[in-house]
Amino acid sequence: MTKKINAYNSFIFKTVGKKKSSYIIPTILFAISIILAIVIATIKLNSSNNNIVIYGYTFLGLILTVLYASLKSLNVFRDFEQEGIELLIFSKPLSRKTIILGKMISFLNFGLIYSLVALISNLIVFATLKITFNLGILIVLSFVVNLCAYLLFGLITSLIAYKINQKVAITLPLLVFAPLVLGGGFISTSSTSTINNAAYYLNTKYQYHNSGNELDAEGFYLNNNKDELNLIANGLNNNSFADDQKKYLNEVIKIAAPSAKEWQIYSWLTLPYQMVDIFNLSNDKIFNSTSESKDQNLNNFIYHNKLENTIYNYKLDTNSSVLKLPVIGLDNQISQKYFVPGLLKNYSTLANEGANSVIYARENADNFDVTFPEDNFVYASPRNLVGKLNWKNVYDALRYKPFNDFAKEFYKKINQQITNEKITSYSELSKLLLDSISAELANPDSQLYKIKEHNIAIFDDFAIKNELLQSETERKIYFAVALLYYLYFNDNNSQLFKSLIKVDTDKNTFAPKQISITVDNNKYFIGGFDSYETKQQVNNNKVVIRYELTPSKNNFLFENVDEIYTIKRDKKIINKYAYIAIWVTIIVALALANYFLYTRRDYK
Repeated sequence: MTKKINAYNSFIFKTVGKKKSSYIIPTILFAISIILAIVIATIKLNSSNNNIVIYGYTFLGLILTVLYASLKSLNVFRDFEQEGIELLIFSKPLSRKTIILGKMISFLNFGLIYSLVALISNLIVFATLKITFNLGILIVLSFVVNLCAYLLFGLITSLIAYKINQKVAITLPLLVFAPLVLGGGFISTSSTSTINNAAYYLNTKYQYHNSGNELDAEGFYLNNNKDELNLIANGLNNNSFADDQKKYLNEVIKIAAPSAKEWQIYSWLTLPYQMVDIFNLSNDKIFNSTSESKDQNLNNFIYHNKLENTIYNYKLDTNSSVLKLPVIGLDNQISQKYFVPGLLKNYSTLANEGANSVIYARENADNFDVTFPEDNFVYASPRNLVGKLNWKNVYDALRYKPFNDFAKEFYKKINQQITNEKITSYSELSKLLLDSISAELANPDSQLYKIKEHNIAIFDDFAIKNELLQSETERKIYFAVALLYYLYFNDNNSQLFKSLIKVDTDKNTFAPKQISITVDNNKYFIGGFDSYETKQQVNNNKVVIRYELTPSKNNFLFENVDEIYTIKRDKKIINKYAYIAIWVTIIVALALANYFLYTRRDYK
């Protein structure tokens, strides 16, 4: 029986292979890939447009696949009957099962050859786009998707042709395929992730709150490649969320949860769209020009990593990946607390925004018995002695790529030194870090001073003139703070960062600490002050300015809080590789349907 099937398969393959459509359509597909490759190479397409090119080319290629599958299906299953060859074959000593199996194998062979052509064509386009990431997956998909599309729509065509004429059988799959694919693209464009939709409500403005938003909270990402938005209550003394804030957060998640539901349902139910969408491995918005503004709700959160995705559901969680360490409370009990940036936590948009700012002060800025060079001026300027830090200035620096590049290299050298010298104690780590920052600030040739950007105060040469900064000393203090905050956001769980908050008198606990750095040969303390007031004294007919510094127990660069709410991924709703299992299941069902129908068909 096997020999008869192979012989009949060979006969069909040779007969159908002579038809023009057998080689013209694959040639067209190959030609399109060559032309597209030339165009891409000529115009030097930006890599940001790769997804739209792949999407468009895949869509066009699959239309040709559907057309080719429909034609080969009719050639194999119906043309022999209409041309009278089928009756002649049935007069031979061949069973119907042998004939139908031979046809199905021949139909499969055409699909395998076509899919190889599609693979080569796709590879040409991918190579021109200089795609290296996930290239192997894309190559495999190029073959698998085209073969599945060929079999799926070819078998559907043969079933349609079983009862309806061939023109309808060819036209119907094409009419269905294109609109369903485009429909999925537009639904994807109008959908957004739960976390992005939630951010829309989190950003709702309210001018009477310190944070400037209804929730009265601040949000941030750690630069750890995790799709997690961390939320903390705004305010110096607010270490946890109030009940009404928790209610607000839960309501936001409830409202935002269905944001991607329509697209998720469509993706599972629409096979044509699946066959194009599976190539969008990162699930980027293909038509981003129309959805750009819709997906910008998270952009203002520091270190937003653009990992939010509609293939996931999201949840509100009280377990954050932010560093959590043992802290001794006022009751002398040890409890686990999160450490967060004090400048961000206490940031205020109100008129009295400086009330809770982190304060820096020169050593002995409160002491009239110590003289400073500034005392020799006719009127001693207080600008170099004390000041308040603004989160906005640090935020802008942390979002600026040249600064991040500098900070990355800066910490690379420090970590290399730690490794080489095998430094492990917290005290030595802290000393190394703060001394390295002080040395960098003292180096006039530092690359840090070569970073220029007029839209960012600490990198703007005219910031002091424009009263955005108090002095060059303050600029340097901002540089130091920005470097420390870079460490927090980029290496949150490192021993180096922990050294900044380690309690010196207790080997097991941590606490907010005043940080000391050297700027212009003067020691400055950052944090640990609640407020300051100017005081003056006349010495030798000169007015000398000093400050009454009020200590603080909780106003530091890094503070601890009891609670962080996190919006993070919950369940993965769309697994694109599961699409293939769906296709294979349907293909097997269609193949069986074709087999049973055509083996029982009456030929007259």
